[in-house]
Amino acid sequence: MREAFDLDHAMVAYGTDLLRLCTLYLGDRTLAEDAVQDTFFRAWRSGGFRGESGEKTWLTRIAINVCKSYLLSPWHKRRADGEALAALLADASDGADDTLIRAVLSLAPKYRAVVLLHYYEGYKAREIAQLLHVRTNTVVSRLKRAREQLKPMLKEWYYEENI
Repeated sequence: MREAFDLDHAMVAYGTDLLRLCTLYLGDRTLAEDAVQDTFFRAWRSGGFRGESGEKTWLTRIAINVCKSYLLSPWHKRRADGEALAALLADASDGADDTLIRAVLSLAPKYRAVVLLHYYEGYKAREIAQLLHVRTNTVVSRLKRAREQLKPMLKEWYYEENI
């Protein structure tokens, strides 16, 4: 049985987290805003929340699917995303160090997704596995490989004992 989905509550409770996730996943704030709006629309249109997981987990899964479909769309493939992202980050910079976020955004999507969900959203490997429909060992492996890829990119940015 489906529970009634309270769209207003969900937007207030989870909107900022979903926007952050989509922005990091897509690398474009405007596109991320569209993805979050599309996420809430799909959740509302689905007829309600079944209660098989937490509401935030359910919405995060929808948001990931929306982001994946955006990235696979022909429109997105024709965009000059690398240069546009660099310009966007440079324009939005207020002197803050964006080394880490640039490094995370440079990862392949499968590694970027697990890093974002684990370190930015606070999900555990088992929860990420459910969200991405992969095995828990796959998530652990992807996190390990992502850290291995990030380490040389961030060697001047962190202290060795923090790893």
